Order: sequence, then C-alpha cells, then structure tokens
Amino acid sequence: MNKKVIFRGASAIMPLCIGDFPFSFIVGALSVSAGMSVWQSTAWSAIVIAGSAQMLALNMLKTGATLGVIIFTTLIINLRHVLYSASISGTVREASFFKKCFMSYALTDEVYATTVKEMEGNKKEKYLFYGSAMITFWAIWVLADFLGALVGASFPHIEKYGLDFAMVAAFIAIVVPQIKKPGLHRRRGCSRRFRRAVSGPTLFAGYRRRLSAWRPRRPVRRPGGRAQADGKNRIRYAVSGGDGK
Repeated sequence: MNKKVIFRGASAIMPLCIGDFPFSFIVGALSVSAGMSVWQSTAWSAIVIAGSAQMLALNMLKTGATLGVIIFTTLIINLRHVLYSASISGTVREASFFKKCFMSYALTDEVYATTVKEMEGNKKEKYLFYGSAMITFWAIWVLADFLGALVGASFPHIEKYGLDFAMVAAFIAIVVPQIKKPGLHRRRGCSRRFRRAVSGPTLFAGYRRRLSAWRPRRPVRRPGGRAQADGKNRIRYAVSGGDGK
C-alpha cells in the first residue's frame, strides 16, 4: 500500500473538509434540536452523508411533512449524484461490483470534485487515492456532526442563531478551488475572448451611431433657392447666387 498516495488523497480533500466542518456541525446541532438523540444524529450523518438533503429534511420535519414527502424531496435533491456516478463510470469499468458499491457510498460533491481528475486515465493508484479522500471526508463529516449534536443538546434553540448559513459557505468552499484550476482558466479565457469578439463590433456600431448623430446631414433644398441641412447645427447657405447669409 502506497502511503504517499493515501496522504495525497487525504490532503487533497482536507480544504473541503475544513469548509464542510461547520456545515456538518450545524446539521448535528439542528438534528438534536429537532428531537433526535446525539447517537441518532451521528448515525444519521454516517449513513446518509448528504448535508443539503439533511437540512431540508430537518426543516420539513418541523413543518409536519409526511415521511413519504420527505423521502421523495430528498431523492430529487440528490439526483445529481447519479450524474457524478455516470461521469466516472467509464473509468471504473474494471472495478469489481463490491468496489463500485463502496465508491458510490460516499460519492459526495466534495469527493467528486477532489477525485474526478485523478480517476481519469489508467492510473494504478486511482482507487487508493479515491478511497483515502472518501474515508477522510466521511470521518471528519461524522465527527463534526457528533460534536454539533453535543453542543445542540446544550443549546435547545440553536437554530435561532442563523447558523444554517454554513451550508452556503460549504458550497463556496467547493466552487472556489475549482475556479482556480488551470483548465477552467483556459475555458474562462475563451469566454473572455468570445465576449470581446462580440462586444467589439457592438461598441463600434454604437460609436458609429453616435458619430452619425453629430455629423451634418446632406442639405435639403428649400423654396426660394436656399437650402437648410438637417441636424442640430442647422447649416444654412445659398444653393446658387447666394452670399451664404
């Protein structure tokens, strides 16, 4: 077993674990506030591992929603994980059925964002990297939920502090590292060039319209042998035999 790969997988997902720690902490605190025990809350996060779905389920429980509605709603929210699995399915074809089940158990947003590039190609150590990242994230997620449940038991009305913003912060922690990737920078560069290509002619056309508004129009003949130009300056002159007055 390559310890360097294990350390690399754990260190790669650690920034997202730090960003998700308060998220899971709040899930644990709100779970106890909703009526769960500390161990029920911890077991729930260990099995489900879906923070956004858990937050929604907690809010629906407080409103008195039925179990069927909660299950259906959380299923719809977590359908994105089907896309995650489909995107890496071509890279794990040689894996056994049980290995695929193990990988799908904790294929969260964070694990996918960390390992999707590593899973490409025929790297021999990609499964070890994936397993290290997945287990690290799972362990920290469950630990944070457990600590949050302990605190939530001491503060029965912890939800009034608005700590559910941790969910937004967690997704920001997922998106920002992806924006900094070189591949995305190249795509953003193409996007900037496209905007310039589109905006350049548009701005030029706008300047042409502005210049045409200031440019004197062609003189229009008026009765009496005199002419007057259209436009704001109203240029007047004699067409024939006039003195220009």
